[in-house]
Amino acid sequence: MFSGIVRCADCGEKLYYCTSKNFEARQDHFICSTSRLKGNEVCGSHFIRAVVLEEGVLKHLQLVAFCISNYEDAFRKALGAKRDAEARKELSGKRRMLQKSENRIAELDRLFKRIYEDMVAGRLSEARFQMLSDDYEKEQTELRERITVLTKEISEHEDQADNVDRFIRTVKKYLCLMELTPAILNDLVKAVFVHAPDKSSGHRVQDVDISYNYIGILPASLLNDLINGTAA
Repeated sequence: MFSGIVRCADCGEKLYYCTSKNFEARQDHFICSTSRLKGNEVCGSHFIRAVVLEEGVLKHLQLVAFCISNYEDAFRKALGAKRDAEARKELSGKRRMLQKSENRIAELDRLFKRIYEDMVAGRLSEARFQMLSDDYEKEQTELRERITVLTKEISEHEDQADNVDRFIRTVKKYLCLMELTPAILNDLVKAVFVHAPDKSSGHRVQDVDISYNYIGILPASLLNDLINGTAA
């Protein structure tokens, strides 16, 4: 059921699902496609058993549902503050990029006019003018494409005020969640990122980040803080 949404937290590539008629069900697992195809020197072997992944994701979804059922106002406030801070920072960066691109297009217009005048006055050969104008035109085309993308992304960011509400409404359909299904995962989860295991403590500890539809990654620590009444 996790096909297509489980990814390596390091390289971002999908994890292969491995099963066999010779496996017991508990032996089915996911492994990083990069490490499998290109070796561990490119990306470390990210391995997680399917049953462990399913149990972990289900527990996290149940924790989310519990928080929304019992602490909705605090959840909305904490998540809104988290998303607002992230969105403001990202939006500010994209606006700076947009302004920089627009300024560069205006500068290229001035440069093009200048080299055209230099060619007419004989200070610049026609071949040199053509080469420079082709370069300027190519750069302007790339900048206009970037501006189109940035403008769309900025508009989407500005329209995200309702995303927390959308997420809460979706979770409320599953307040009594007892088992996962592909439909539920598709409704709630955008991606699952599996980290490399940490064995430094003598025990195998492996982090998994769940990126939810509408809101992105929701740390378990934030949910526990809500339950304990310590969320900001």
